[in-house]
Amino acid sequence: MTKRHFTIGIITLFLLCAALSANAAVDSRGEINVEGDNQGRAPASSTVTLIVALTIDRSLAEPGTEDIRTMEIRLAQAQMFWQTNFRFVARDGEPIAAVPEITGNILRIVLTNPIADLSNAYYEIVFDSRTPETTGAANFNVRLRNKEDRPIGEAIKPGNVDGKSNNNDFSLLVIPNVPPAPVQGFTVETEPTGENDVIIKWHKSADSDVNGYFIYRDADPPINVETPSATVFQDVNVPPGTHSYSISAYKTPLLQSTRSEPIFVDVHPDTAAPRPPAGVAINTVGGRIEVTWESSPTRDVAEYRLFFGRLSEPLTPILDETGNDGKIPADQPLEFIDRRALGVGVFIYAVEAIDEAGNRSEQTAQTLRILGEPFPNPFTPLSSNADYNRVVFPARAIEDAEGEFTVLIFNINGVLVKELIGDAGARELEWNGEDEDGNLVESGVYVYQMQVGESFKTGTVIVAK
Repeated sequence: MTKRHFTIGIITLFLLCAALSANAAVDSRGEINVEGDNQGRAPASSTVTLIVALTIDRSLAEPGTEDIRTMEIRLAQAQMFWQTNFRFVARDGEPIAAVPEITGNILRIVLTNPIADLSNAYYEIVFDSRTPETTGAANFNVRLRNKEDRPIGEAIKPGNVDGKSNNNDFSLLVIPNVPPAPVQGFTVETEPTGENDVIIKWHKSADSDVNGYFIYRDADPPINVETPSATVFQDVNVPPGTHSYSISAYKTPLLQSTRSEPIFVDVHPDTAAPRPPAGVAINTVGGRIEVTWESSPTRDVAEYRLFFGRLSEPLTPILDETGNDGKIPADQPLEFIDRRALGVGVFIYAVEAIDEAGNRSEQTAQTLRILGEPFPNPFTPLSSNADYNRVVFPARAIEDAEGEFTVLIFNINGVLVKELIGDAGARELEWNGEDEDGNLVESGVYVYQMQVGESFKTGTVIVAK
């Protein structure tokens, strides 16, 4: 073999190996985050906990040559020295055995048992690191290596793999280790309407690097107000008694101002009734009745209670299939399905809100009319009451009939004044007292002819202006 052919062979072999490496069948995505900070920032000259999250798809991996033995994390900027202390590596939430190898800016996680199965998995590598004194961007490079310590494919691509709204990249920002100034104008007072809530106010920080505020109540974990422009927060459902509050501003959760002096406040039991729910709606679907409603604007509502009754009769709690007396927890879908077979009549469904202290709101009611005849009769087209300014023709007035639903309305001289045609599946038709030209008819008696399929029914309806 000539020297020229030998050189070409070497180059070809090199390109082939590079191609095989670049086109590895192991597909990976990942990100690095600072524990306690969602924006990928860390103060200079401080110790932070870093989390490298990876998703590794090995469904098409080449057995043997693409078994994962080492996960390598490298900081590209050599001038930024990070002192590192490895904690653990986990697969799908379960720790796996590994030995760290730390050299300068490189952290190698050598797995005790190489990853050889052909499955997808989620990994987290957690380690403490001392940030450098130098500020600016710190770009990380993460690679997988096989049992021969050769790279498996290219460096892992960045992306959201932990399902959280956070850094989603392999770059962190080291910021100056200068905490913001203490928060000014801090006040605390109880809610004046009888709720056991506490209203907290403060002045917005003048520091443009502030990203939020921590509110401390007693020895509880701090409340994180993640809005830099916020100046008020309502602490809901505070246990009765005396409580202390203080506040701090933060650039990152690791870099916050000193806390304000505590303010003490006496909180009384909740005596305020919640505001009633809105938007109660009733729909009949496939022989069942669905009742839905909108949530109460009061934030401490714990549950809703449903009531039912005929018109002009007292309402009583609905018992569901399990015997529960109409109570629906506020964190569940705001709906109730009544599977009872109701006869002809006018029925009332009502919903009330109940807070955590048992205070009850006023009821919000909705009417359900199951008609056997046109209702109301007579009706008043000029009335402002929607229950009485139109007449409803029910298809069920014609028993056991199927087909298209229409209603013809004639005056006493036999002249057609209005034709109502139902859409497919319509079971009710309404007449507002107008003729075909949109003009309101005169007061008096009108004859109607209802038709469902081939079945007919006639009668009279009275228009009373």
